[in-house]
Amino acid sequence: MGDAPVGPLPADLTRYLATARLGRRVYFYPAIESTNDAALALARAGEPEGTLVMADHQRRGRGRREHTWTSAPGRDVLCSLILRPPAEPRAVLPVTLAVATAISVALSKLMDADVYVKWPNDIVTANGKLGGILAESATTAGGMDYVVVGIGLNVNSTPEDLPAGVRELAVSCRTLTGSEWDRAFVLADVLGTVEAYYDRFRRDGFGPLVSAYEARLWQRGREVAFERDGVRASGTVLGVAGDGALRVRLAGGAHEVELYHEVVEVTG
Repeated sequence: MGDAPVGPLPADLTRYLATARLGRRVYFYPAIESTNDAALALARAGEPEGTLVMADHQRRGRGRREHTWTSAPGRDVLCSLILRPPAEPRAVLPVTLAVATAISVALSKLMDADVYVKWPNDIVTANGKLGGILAESATTAGGMDYVVVGIGLNVNSTPEDLPAGVRELAVSCRTLTGSEWDRAFVLADVLGTVEAYYDRFRRDGFGPLVSAYEARLWQRGREVAFERDGVRASGTVLGVAGDGALRVRLAGGAHEVELYHEVVEVTG
């Protein structure tokens, strides 16, 4: 992969970690092209579920739809988890939503603040974007082989750390609370909550987590616009389906559609 990992397990994360599996095997890089790319290679090589790839800096961090993920070195949480859910390939979306729900719950409690999920993969507050998730998977004839869930959380970044055009849209734990945070403590707490929600997903599917996700859904009840099959449409977000699709009642109220891959823009 071109980048050599340093150390078997960062000592500061070990100090706080209370999970059974997630983060118990760690590859840490001072700098790397992308934690997701490294985790995907490790997953293909057979690394077990729960393996975590961490970095202090990503040179080519990626977001959804090939957007870049920008973070100053040593400021934020940049990591990717290898998961191996016993599920069908289409479960990538509900896995993403389950992880997003867990992260929003964890950060809300840590900061005593309102943290939401913006379907499908953003962690947001009323003041701006706090984090994002990028899930990538591989399948076999028997079903899903693995899912790599990339997680980027703005922990100690400041507006000065970010390029123009991004700083106006992003927030961090530091800018929201006025205090610096121990990144290892934040990550350990997040991993603990993710493990609890993911284990429930493995056991019962996404259905029992729908209400928890909807309770934090930023777009719920809002007017949105989207493009589907080349046609522009609009409607009101109702919630999510059991497979993670976004449920939208079309303008006029006659029909409901379910969105899976569309870009959804809040208009009201």
